[in-house]
Amino acid sequence: MKKEPVIREFHLTDAVLKQKADEFINLLDRDIVEFTDRGYSPAKKTELTNARNAVDEFPSDEQLEAIKIDLTAQKDNARRALEKTMRTILNMAENVFGFTSAKHKEFGASDVSRQPDAELVRNARIMIAAADKYLRELEPEGLTTAKIDTLTSQRETLDLALDAQAKGISDRDVATEDRVETLNTLYRLLTKYAGIGQDIFYEVDEAKYNDYIIYDTPSGLPEVVPPPIQ
Repeated sequence: MKKEPVIREFHLTDAVLKQKADEFINLLDRDIVEFTDRGYSPAKKTELTNARNAVDEFPSDEQLEAIKIDLTAQKDNARRALEKTMRTILNMAENVFGFTSAKHKEFGASDVSRQPDAELVRNARIMIAAADKYLRELEPEGLTTAKIDTLTSQRETLDLALDAQAKGISDRDVATEDRVETLNTLYRLLTKYAGIGQDIFYEVDEAKYNDYIIYDTPSGLPEVVPPPIQ
C-alpha cells in the first residue's frame, strides 16, 4: 500500500513557526501560575523545548537540495569523462574494423551521449571486454592497457556516483518528510498551548489573550484565500 505523503498542517514559514515556539516558551514562563493550574509542568516544558530544538537542528530544505545538486554534478562529471573515453575507443575500433563490422558492434552501441546512465554503465562493461579482446589489433590506433584501465576506473566511478545520487535523492525525500513531521509535532503543541492561553485570558486580559494567537489575522486562524474567479 502506497504511503500517503506527509503534508504541513500549518501556514507559516519554518522560521516563523520556530520563532513562535520561542515566544510561547517565554510566555508560558511568564504565565506559569495560570498554566500550572492547567497541568503545565517542567516535563511538559521540556517536551515543548525539545520539539523546538528538533526543528532547529534539522537541516533545511535548501541544505538538503544542495546536497542532491552536488551529487548530481558529481555524477554528470563522471559521465562526461566516461563518454569521452568510450567515444575515443569506438573511433579506434571504427578505424580498424569499419563502422558496420561485427567486431565494431562488439564494442557496444555507438550513441553513447544518448544512452541513459545505467545503460551507459552496462555498455562500458561490454566495451572493456571488447577492448581487452582486440587490444593487439587496436594498439596501432593508440589503445593501451592503461587506457583500458582508465575506462574500467571511469565506469566504476560513474556506477558509484549513480548509487550515491540515488541514495542522496532518497535521503532527501526521507529527511524532508521527517522535517515536516517534526514541524507538525511542534505546531500541534503550539496550537494546544495557544488554545489554553486564550481560554485562560478570555475576557480577563486582552493583551495576554492576543499573545496566544498564532496567526496574525482577525480570527487568529490561518487566512483563507478564496480561489480565483474563473
